[in-house]
Amino acid sequence: MSDLRARFSVILALALFPLLLSSVYMAFSQDNLAIILVSVLAWVFGYIALLLATDKLVFSHLRRIKIASDKFSHGNLDARVGEMRNAPRRVADLGAAFDIMAENISEREARLIDNLHEKEGLLREIHHRVKNNLQIIISLLNMQERKLSDPVSLESIHEIRGRINAIALVHRGLYEGDDLRVVDMPVFLKRLVDELKKGPETGDDNITIALNVEPLQLESDTAVPVALFIMEALTNAIRHGVKPGGTINIKMGKSSDARSYVSVSDDGGGFDKGAVEGTGTKLMRGFARQLSGTLERHDTDLGHCTTIKF
Repeated sequence: MSDLRARFSVILALALFPLLLSSVYMAFSQDNLAIILVSVLAWVFGYIALLLATDKLVFSHLRRIKIASDKFSHGNLDARVGEMRNAPRRVADLGAAFDIMAENISEREARLIDNLHEKEGLLREIHHRVKNNLQIIISLLNMQERKLSDPVSLESIHEIRGRINAIALVHRGLYEGDDLRVVDMPVFLKRLVDELKKGPETGDDNITIALNVEPLQLESDTAVPVALFIMEALTNAIRHGVKPGGTINIKMGKSSDARSYVSVSDDGGGFDKGAVEGTGTKLMRGFARQLSGTLERHDTDLGHCTTIKF
């Protein structure tokens, strides 16, 4: 705006300069100093009057447009120029064009927000229905379990039920969370442990499951294989590692190399070789590959530790 005003002032001065020269020439030719002074003052006052009139008629309205555009560009979508009375027609047209553009952008933004909220609602409903359907499958497995007496079959039912329940809890975390894209892992793990405590896997042996989880959120594509890994590691620890009255520790967080990790350890004295190379380990290796991560298993002074880094 100041640059435009400076250019206009220069143009105006150049336009009036011939009048000043003419007045000075006439005054000197008549050898009259008073005429010189009057001519100069008339030129100066005329220049000031034209500049003030131009500022009122043009620059003040352009300032309104600039203020509105600055507010709009900084996120105030309600910013408008409004009616520009006494403004030159072209300046008024410019202000009206800005208001029309701003109104169109605001309406489009409102439609996009409405569509986003609608899609979020539908996505929450999808996750809710998936979780409910998985719960129905778990109920069917529970009904089937009551008809079985073979220990091997019952063990298989428990394993399948645990895996399905882990996936159901992931979907629950998605539709109950503030962000549909991620799962709050501390909340998820607490729910998973609570579900395990209700089942037959830990109740009879009085096993304690301790959580040490950093605030961490995972996207759904990552949360599902991580949840299944934790379920397999817990199942292996309960079945082959920890002793009655023992403790299983679950840790989750970021390692020094900025990779995420989950470790499941027990105080049972270590696994036998057959347990280490069983089906659970094969599944955990598969989950590690799915996460483009690594699986580490080793005995500790107290028992066995299984860690996945991704």
